[in-house]
Amino acid sequence: MKNILFINHSIRDGGPGRSLYYLLKHFNYHDYNVNVLIPEKKVFSENIEKDNLKVNQIVNNNFPENLKRQNLRINGKTFSILPIDIIINFCRLIYLLFTFKSEIKKNNIDVIYCNGTLAKFFGAALGSLYSVKVIWHVRNYQKNFILLFLINFFSKFLSVKKIICVSKSTMSQFKDTSKCVVVNNGIDTEEFNPSIVSKDLREEFKIPNDKIIIGTAGRVVPRKNFEHFVKLGIDICKKHKKNCLFVLVGDTPYYFGQSLMPKLKNMVKEAGLEDKFLFTGYTDCVEKYISDFDIFFIPSKYEDPFPRVVIESMALGKPVLGYNIGGIGEAIDNKINGYSFKTDDTSVIDSILELIEDEELRLKMSFEARKKAVNFYDSRIIASKILDNIGLLFSGGSKS
Repeated sequence: MKNILFINHSIRDGGPGRSLYYLLKHFNYHDYNVNVLIPEKKVFSENIEKDNLKVNQIVNNNFPENLKRQNLRINGKTFSILPIDIIINFCRLIYLLFTFKSEIKKNNIDVIYCNGTLAKFFGAALGSLYSVKVIWHVRNYQKNFILLFLINFFSKFLSVKKIICVSKSTMSQFKDTSKCVVVNNGIDTEEFNPSIVSKDLREEFKIPNDKIIIGTAGRVVPRKNFEHFVKLGIDICKKHKKNCLFVLVGDTPYYFGQSLMPKLKNMVKEAGLEDKFLFTGYTDCVEKYISDFDIFFIPSKYEDPFPRVVIESMALGKPVLGYNIGGIGEAIDNKINGYSFKTDDTSVIDSILELIEDEELRLKMSFEARKKAVNFYDSRIIASKILDNIGLLFSGGSKS
């Protein structure tokens, strides 16, 4: 048997953790013993245990979810002094690095698979220290100069044998791409099958069946550009008087200092269009709301690596509109399963209006969106590609 250690600090219901869960859901447990190092048991562990996956979970509190994790307590309550927290978490990582040898030996680890930014750095050091081959799975695009320098520096370690990038855009951040290969994110397209997923949005919020729903979803944070979504909606409603509703599914996470929701709602209130917008807040079953959308619009104009919500919407048979930047433009086939715009394109409203008015076009794009998701992004296909890349590391021996 081959022995693999996954390092994963994305333990909540975020994209990296969910992507790793889908990989493990379709992993080859006949040929591999699977171990995963995590900071604590949260949603990721619940999903693993719910499906009875043969995964040995190594829970170690010295491996933080992120370097900003709070460590200080008074009267049972945690609080943050950021520089001190970072120093404490860094020291814990160093301690873990030099004490993890027993786990490497006990589980006879052949390959370390790093899922997440912190995991990449820690895994590269761990592999170098104990002569174990390392794979990185890169799911983000670093804009921070220091982090960009660090991932390029650590990627040169001899222990790092393969770098799996979720998009061409993600791969472009590496100066040397000789170790890189592109494998897109995947989803279980049966979980996002429009014939199975219940449609709860219209019923829950009493939305008439004849009203066209233009929707979006995600964490309401500045880089997601939801202000743009609201502005477009206001323009369409004021100038074109269409029988439509603009829906935002999501909220600002608790760990962000300031919520953007009041600002978005105030924009709508000032425009006098509160009956044309719906802010649902957070839901853990976003697919049950998206399944009632007629059109999905992702307003991001930053290098979004390969957003899962795009392929989830495609799997649910929704025409997807977005900007040709990052992984978004790589997923959308312009005028086939949606529309892909340049960031300065002024025809976005015209395209939305075209889809509002043309039901036949919506249905055609819906069919094409679902077809592409099933043929290219199903988690079984993605897992097979990743297993092929892992297998290559064993072809020349299990140790570096």
